[in-house]
Amino acid sequence: MEISSPITSDEEYLSPLEESMDYGPEPRSIIDTRFKQPPAFLVTMTDQAVIEGQEVTMFVRISGQPKPMLYWLRDRVTVKTGPRHIVGETEEGTFEMKIKSAVRSDSGIYICKIINEYGTKQCEARLEVKGMCVFPPTFHYFPKRPLMSVLSCL
Repeated sequence: MEISSPITSDEEYLSPLEESMDYGPEPRSIIDTRFKQPPAFLVTMTDQAVIEGQEVTMFVRISGQPKPMLYWLRDRVTVKTGPRHIVGETEEGTFEMKIKSAVRSDSGIYICKIINEYGTKQCEARLEVKGMCVFPPTFHYFPKRPLMSVLSCL
């Protein structure tokens, strides 16, 4: 006795129920568009002026898919993290760089650079660290222009 099969070729057989099903758009195309977003800043850094010894916090909020890599630079040189220079991300998604006990040599142009496979962005801010006043301060008096008297600090 010979058994015959309704499938007459090597092609995959779909039941009539499977042939009529609409699977909608391919999930792959949805995933691809959702994960293609160049980096962007939602909040950028601001210029700051502090006195030696104060703590400085610079922060940014970013977006991008995939999540961008983030770099901190001072005067175009990568900031080395350590006990005084601390970088991290807060629970709210803000990226911070803290400088503990700022010194004059911390002054400069700080750059935050974000990079993913779809682009690069950066923002910058100036930090000025001023010296502390040493007492007694030097007082400069100009007799002909008393409004121009100056109190100076080191």
